[in-house]
Amino acid sequence: MYFKKNKQFFILATLIWFGSFNSISVFGQSTGCRDPYANNYNAQASINDGSCTYNVTTYTPPVQVDSISPVLLETSGLQMAGDFLWSFNDGGGQAAIYRIDTITNTILQTVTLTGATNVDWEALEFDGTHFYVGDFGNNANGARTDLKIYKFPFSAIPNYTTNPNSTIPLAQIEVINFIYSDQVQPPVPLTANNTKFDCEAMFVDAGKIHLFTKNWVEVNTTHYILPSTLAGTYTAIPSETLSTNYLVTDADKVADQSVVALLGYQNSGTANHFIHFLSDFSAGLYFNGNKRRIDLPDAITMGQAEGITYRNSTYGYISNEKFTRTVGSFTITVNQKLRSFNTNNFVSPSVLPLDLRQFNVVNNQGTHKISWTFDSKVDNVELQVSNNGVNFNSLMTYNNSITDAFIVKPTSPVNCYRLLWQKNGGATHYSNNVCISAEIKNAVSKLLLRANGELSFVLDGNQPEYYAFKLISTDGKLLAETQGRTYNPGLNRIRFSNNAIVNSVVFLTAVSNGEQQTKLLPVNK
Repeated sequence: MYFKKNKQFFILATLIWFGSFNSISVFGQSTGCRDPYANNYNAQASINDGSCTYNVTTYTPPVQVDSISPVLLETSGLQMAGDFLWSFNDGGGQAAIYRIDTITNTILQTVTLTGATNVDWEALEFDGTHFYVGDFGNNANGARTDLKIYKFPFSAIPNYTTNPNSTIPLAQIEVINFIYSDQVQPPVPLTANNTKFDCEAMFVDAGKIHLFTKNWVEVNTTHYILPSTLAGTYTAIPSETLSTNYLVTDADKVADQSVVALLGYQNSGTANHFIHFLSDFSAGLYFNGNKRRIDLPDAITMGQAEGITYRNSTYGYISNEKFTRTVGSFTITVNQKLRSFNTNNFVSPSVLPLDLRQFNVVNNQGTHKISWTFDSKVDNVELQVSNNGVNFNSLMTYNNSITDAFIVKPTSPVNCYRLLWQKNGGATHYSNNVCISAEIKNAVSKLLLRANGELSFVLDGNQPEYYAFKLISTDGKLLAETQGRTYNPGLNRIRFSNNAIVNSVVFLTAVSNGEQQTKLLPVNK
């Protein structure tokens, strides 16, 4: 594609010559599948050509809250902002978003948008400073002429403890109106659920709004782009289409990383659900990299899932509307629930943010050596540390860094590191989190945790020891715990109360004689 028309014979000859190979070398670079989790991984590939293939993978996201507050019977979008989850009800509901307490299952705050109408709200986005509410559901007849996105600053929301019911003034709400460039104007009304121009998924990236359609006709999704986040009227331009074989109901992108999640379900049969994890994409597109589809359960388990959001680079949440169906003489009801998901087993950690070539942490005789390399000089590099993988503090800052290293003496049992940087004074970027833990002492060795909740370990020496254990997720949630008791020397086995550990890695905390120690532990099949 890089040659002019009179070079067609040369292109054809080149493709024939390389036809028997998995990758094609172009100007000294090799194209192919760069995902180590794929069937056709090519370790020599330096350019991802989107060719990765994967085994069929099934996954049941674990339930975190059952049920979510009855105020949110039709939770149709989900977003993390200000360390809280936010959602709203589907079309016809109040023109408000809700701050959710995932511990007590209650609504902490109702935030009403003055002058707004919930015609068919379907998506919620937060770009770090502003909320975006997508009023662009269009399945009734596909002919809406009032497609819009409401935008308002997060700072306009007062403290929830003193203002459980608050209102965003009309003056602080911007409206972004749009039409689809390839839809006949004015749109022609159709029958219900029979349009290519329905939409329930949106996120903001690189100063643009990205929409992903819910195509009822061809059962795929088209990525449309609005060129600005400022108030005004725009034309949504199609850029790429992904064949999903399901209806996309929500999307989210990991901030400053090339990882996107698409969520949806089939509108037939048992309404099976799916997630696409898109990664290692480029050039402002999302369908030209890795496209790994994960098969989720059907509607009897998942309800009607319509919200997805990342909490950090690997962990996030899924919400579903309350689902009721009558089959013969039976009525099936699935409550509105909050589920979690973890991408550690699905998205390779080798997918780094653009510009960052490598980021490593090595445990060396009680110190941590941290090193990194960028493709070119970047500004304001900051090394950060956390003891829980969520809340980070600054360790050191660098200017005009390409490659560097830093030695750290750890100050807590678990230390998670990440990089923050800017390029040319632009947007802030983050690396993946890398966590290192100390060994659990007091003669406990050969720790093995299985997905069924069984923990085995060897107590060395010849004296009994008292221990209590806890399992904590990498984002700080208590998964399971045991009562403290005395263990005999030799091999010991215990079973946590939660007998299904879906995480791929957890923190194991051991308490003995008043001393608490924590270790990052993989979960074995």
